[in-house]
Amino acid sequence: MTEDEAFPVERGEPPEARPRPRQWWVAGVALAVAGVLLATLVPGLLPREKTGSGTGFAITPHGHVLTAAHVVQGATEVTVYWAGRGYRATTVAVSVEHDLSLLLLEDAPPIPPVALASDRPAVGDPVMAIGHPTGAVQLAFLSTHVAGVGWWAVGPEGTVLRDLIATADPFRRGYSGAPLANGAGEVVGVVTGSVTSQSGRKFGFAASIGQAVDWLTRRGMALPLSSRRPSFELREGEIGTLLAPSVVRVEARFPPGSP
Repeated sequence: MTEDEAFPVERGEPPEARPRPRQWWVAGVALAVAGVLLATLVPGLLPREKTGSGTGFAITPHGHVLTAAHVVQGATEVTVYWAGRGYRATTVAVSVEHDLSLLLLEDAPPIPPVALASDRPAVGDPVMAIGHPTGAVQLAFLSTHVAGVGWWAVGPEGTVLRDLIATADPFRRGYSGAPLANGAGEVVGVVTGSVTSQSGRKFGFAASIGQAVDWLTRRGMALPLSSRRPSFELREGEIGTLLAPSVVRVEARFPPGSP
């Protein structure tokens, strides 16, 4: 048997090799699938949109809601939940130096506004905060008393907050932006957060409602101040019944990489 018989070949020049089409999309799909798998198997590998929550309360029946600035500042989307429904909200104004923010709800029904106190509370006065701690759907009540008036503290953005109302008990996350009410059910402050003193004791603190009203007045929004203090203090349940219809839950979405 000859070599040609064992391995038959054609004589002459070998045929030219044709280039195979390059299918770049295959590699692209493979990389995309790999990225999704890695992001699923390794949480935190890729930046994700962040969310935050707080509380707010209606100050007019026309969709104006007051909350803390750090709850919504830098958010790409804000949703306000009231009576079991969510409404998109626009941030109308922000005051970092007071940690206050004014929201305007879109297509929301009239929400009863709170009564704003004309008098500042005094040390020892009972107060109560009504909010959505840790983003809870159900409202929670925190009864405490005023530990100081005119305090200052360093805010979330490093700004020094002044004219604060200090409370004997700290606030949990989610209470930010909640109304702080006196014994008559009138709002005396907007909850900002909590602070630890040099001695290690924790206090809650809130921006005074007078400060908030002054800020809104400078923006052209005149708000009436109420002074309907009864001769006796309301019970906790009565204050809750009075203010609960005006309190909302605020949910905010922030871009990936937000602090």
